[in-house]
Amino acid sequence: MSIPFRLLIPQEIYRRLLAHAQAELPNECCGLLAGKSSAEEGPASANPIRQALDYYPLKNAADSPVEYLSDPRSMFEAVREMRRLGREIVAVYHSHPSSAPVPSRTDLERNYSEEVMNLIVGLSDAEPLMRGWWLTSGGYTEGEWQLE
Repeated sequence: MSIPFRLLIPQEIYRRLLAHAQAELPNECCGLLAGKSSAEEGPASANPIRQALDYYPLKNAADSPVEYLSDPRSMFEAVREMRRLGREIVAVYHSHPSSAPVPSRTDLERNYSEEVMNLIVGLSDAEPLMRGWWLTSGGYTEGEWQLE
């Protein structure tokens, strides 16, 4: 599988995302990161970059420690705001309150898009751990992201 892009995440968005995951315990959290292509990325770039610029926590309509379901109203409002700002979804995120940040079978089955990075925050250890993934119907590949 080719990697669609490398994701740059500002420190403040990262802190807010981790805080959201911890605040929703014992349930999973979910949300979106919106952004745009990096200015230095050319059309033939071998390593495209997307930059997260906005953070959209969503309500988990499932209210569950083992699954999430993005609340339709909060999703609609987030996408409307992204369009107003000229942004696109670059990542979806959710937490695993009691397991490692590795995609589950349910995560694969409910994948939002193969063109959007999936960030999972694992909260089973003393410190939260976030990993990025590219999900397909046939499996997953670790994604590349970095703090800026």
